[in-house]
Amino acid sequence: MDLSISIKKTLQVKTYLDKDVRHKDVAKLLDAAHFAPSSGNIQNWRFIIVRSKETKEKIARASLDQLWMQEAPVLIIVCSDNSNIKSLYPKKWKKYSRENCAAATQNLILQATNLGLSSCWVRSFSTLRLKNILNTPDNVSVEAVITIGYSSERPKETRHKLEELTFFEAYDARRRNVSVFPLAKHLPKSISQN
Repeated sequence: MDLSISIKKTLQVKTYLDKDVRHKDVAKLLDAAHFAPSSGNIQNWRFIIVRSKETKEKIARASLDQLWMQEAPVLIIVCSDNSNIKSLYPKKWKKYSRENCAAATQNLILQATNLGLSSCWVRSFSTLRLKNILNTPDNVSVEAVITIGYSSERPKETRHKLEELTFFEAYDARRRNVSVFPLAKHLPKSISQN
């Protein structure tokens, strides 16, 4: 699938079919995540694959009782091993740690869409409860829980118009060049020129 199509087809899905996800596909998701950029190429991300019903239920309960998460055949927990990043970036390690894991998560989710899978990026959870459930050491922080599976429906998502979110030269600069808007109309042209 073309990358721009994968980006536009990626939606947050909260309903899943009772259909397993192949190990081979999970490996492809992790491979995509592994090739994300990271601060100083530190690659601090770590991944925990969860398929057990019992563990999925505990994670869903620790995620503010989002019990729909249990429907997904696979949960991928994205963690950060902070051992090295703390020493390299003593003042900004938390920020860089989260950014690095977010980049890995985005790659993983795009690859899921590319493989015909659905996903949801969950950030609302009790960190302490998840650390206990997953038995993570003190130097490892839980950054995200990703649900993976096959959706039973296609959720509808609306997007703001790109021109409402875009400024020129400075934030909130709304002077608009009529020939540029709507931006979406010009995207295919500008992509093909690169």
